[in-house]
This record gives sequence, C-alpha cells and structure tokens, in this order.
Amino acid sequence: MAVDFSVKGTVELCPPVPLAQLWELTEGGDFHVAPHGIPESELTALVEREAWVLVPDADSGTDGQGRPRAIKYLRVRDPETYSFSINRRLVALSAWMGEAHEFDGELHYQDGDVGTKGVIEPFEDGEEPEWYETAGRLW
Repeated sequence: MAVDFSVKGTVELCPPVPLAQLWELTEGGDFHVAPHGIPESELTALVEREAWVLVPDADSGTDGQGRPRAIKYLRVRDPETYSFSINRRLVALSAWMGEAHEFDGELHYQDGDVGTKGVIEPFEDGEEPEWYETAGRLW
C-alpha cells in the first residue's frame, strides 16, 4: 500500500555539482533548475510550482548560454507524493552527483495518512535515503 507524504526542505550539495553532470535528471522532469541569480521571492514561488528544484551556486556563474555552471542546493516543497517517488529522486540525484560530492542536510516529511513526522537523510553513491520518525505515531 502506498502512502502520500508531504516533503520539504533544503539540502546542500558539497561541493557544488556541475550542472552538466545532472542534465539527464532535469530532462526527465523530476527536477527543475532555477535560473542563476534568481531572487529569493521568485525562488520560493518556483519551488511552490515545481516542487523539486535544483538551486544554482551563486559563485559559479553561468555558461555561454546563460545556464548555471553548478548546483549548490536541492530545495523541495512537495505537498503530496509517494515514498517510493521521494526515494527514487534522491537515489538518482545521489548517483548522478558522483562520488566527489555529498549531501549536507535533511528533508522533513509528514505522512498524509496517520500524521507521523520525520526527517529524510539522503546518502551519497546512489544509496537509499534513511527515514527517521520524529513525532506522531511511533510504532
């Protein structure tokens, strides 16, 4: 049985990942790339609309076509998604980042069925993320 979750938060990619390494992820529609230099208010609106947004590294600049050179953050605000979809996205991002990069931070979730809350800790090298319940119905 699949359960709906809401998930939100920001995770840093350390060091920033060249956008060229992540092109296939963005072409599949699971992730949206924010424009370089986007103001915070516009970024917030973009995340509300697109849910899973790769945020450029402000210090890396843009390429010849105006695209960000590197991604520094993953920002998420997905009001309704399945756990397998969350895991699939995080595993794919982890695998495409490569072994020279790691995650710093966690995402927060709430179970849409029984209301449990917790954190999702993404791992590197294409590994499944860890889910930890922090409040609500702890079994």
